[in-house]
Amino acid sequence: MKQTIITFCIAAMAVMLPLQVSAQKNENANHEDSYYLKGAVPEVNGKVVFSKEFIISGMSKGEVYAKVQEWMKARMQQNANKSQVAYVNEERGQIAANGEEYIVFSNSILALDRTKVLYQMIANCDEGKCVLQIRNIRYDYPGEKETFIAEDWISDDVALTKDQSRLTRGFAKWRRKTVDFVDDMNESLQKALSGFGIVQNNGQPEETRKSDAIAVVSSQVTSKEAEPEKPVAKAAAPAINPAIPVAAAINAADAVKETEVTKAAEAAKPAEAEKPAEIAKAADPVEAFPELTAEKVQTSNGRLVIIIGDDEFNRTTMTANAGGYLSSDKGKKYINTILAPDQSYQALEQAKEYTVAFYPNGAKQPSVVMKCINATIEKPGTGRSNTFVGEITHVETH
Repeated sequence: MKQTIITFCIAAMAVMLPLQVSAQKNENANHEDSYYLKGAVPEVNGKVVFSKEFIISGMSKGEVYAKVQEWMKARMQQNANKSQVAYVNEERGQIAANGEEYIVFSNSILALDRTKVLYQMIANCDEGKCVLQIRNIRYDYPGEKETFIAEDWISDDVALTKDQSRLTRGFAKWRRKTVDFVDDMNESLQKALSGFGIVQNNGQPEETRKSDAIAVVSSQVTSKEAEPEKPVAKAAAPAINPAIPVAAAINAADAVKETEVTKAAEAAKPAEAEKPAEIAKAADPVEAFPELTAEKVQTSNGRLVIIIGDDEFNRTTMTANAGGYLSSDKGKKYINTILAPDQSYQALEQAKEYTVAFYPNGAKQPSVVMKCINATIEKPGTGRSNTFVGEITHVETH
């Protein structure tokens, strides 16, 4: 009898253990996928359009335009294919390109699973800022006769469950890797605007891209292409029309922008009517710390050191290995520090206040010390570059 009970318990444990491990794996996967859920893939009028604004304090429209054009040209050339800058308009501050790159899902000795991603990139440059859009995304997957479009492959309706709490099987890898691809694009432009050099790869095709560098990783692949992971909800996407011309895409982007501005103006009319003109003028913000300019914190000529805690014996110090830059918004100034993917971010994530010191190359003492309040909005993630935003409350220059 005892032997029967023991045998039954062992059998029950053998059944329950895999279930517990599976549940733990699912829980971990859901936690890791939280970054890719609702809001990760924005849409404008039913089309997937990634958009990011870069604030570059103290830089003229012409300087912003020149840096963005240099970066975009280098990005297109390093793909060593049909990628090219297709439209420039210095007067309007607009640059656009048609790009082709590879997104790698997995790469092993036996198999390589990847897709070519085609996209349009549009940059609108202005005084002290730039807005970059990635749109008209398509996928050319090996072995498929048709080209997939982002709206049918990574949108919320397709790639998320009905309650939007999880990624759907089959579409998950496409959504994750596309978001990572756009993040990498934004990070590389951010570094170019912050003074980092732009590295080209002498025409060699790029197979993979690390999120913490603009540098190219070139690889030779001799293995066969992996069998595609077929989505369960949709076996194939419909064929699409040829790529939208860049000029048309720019006009469409301008139309969306003008519509948004018009709506905002209409919504603001009643409030503006109630405000006396002199009060509205008095409310205009004055930018904090005018003495703190981009030239004084140029990470291409030095490094940013982050100090968490005031206690000398209980202090965390780290270097922003991926650089950083100054920005301003509504009269406030911010220091943006970028941690490389291999850096631990938990201490900085949990800090309410911290200090950032800028050390020029070769200097043993900082030339600028900035006390900050943690104003980071974007949730950090493991295995990717993380930008932490600090609202500057006090500055010391030496």
